[in-house]
Amino acid sequence: MALNKIQTFIKKWSTSPQVKKVVSDIQTISEDLQKRAQHLNRDEAIKKYKEIMKKVSQTETNLEKEVNKVMVKVKTSAAQVEKNLNQYKKKAVAQKATLEKLLKAKAAKSAGAAKKASSKKTTKKVVKKAAKKATRKTAAKK
Repeated sequence: MALNKIQTFIKKWSTSPQVKKVVSDIQTISEDLQKRAQHLNRDEAIKKYKEIMKKVSQTETNLEKEVNKVMVKVKTSAAQVEKNLNQYKKKAVAQKATLEKLLKAKAAKSAGAAKKASSKKTTKKVVKKAAKKATRKTAAKK
């Protein structure tokens, strides 16, 4: 996932007009050197080489600065995303805990209601049996 993001970042970055300008400048300079290499003497060639190297090093430092700026932005956004994910995780865990408490309370309530219902049924059965025995005894006495 991060590799895809980096690749897309490099593609976007390579399409940047500044990067294209640097590449085209270097290409034109190298073409100029090749054309003039036959006509220049040694001192002029060294002087031209130093100028070219100076431009290349300047563009390289500018390019590095841009890359560093972008990397700082990427790192800060990644840190913010991670922070937000941690907050969401904490909220989710808290919600889970409250839901579990509610479910346990409902389960305990329903278990208590079931015990009461079963105890009422058993008491009714006992009362009915006792009433039947009492009616049998009174019938037997008569």
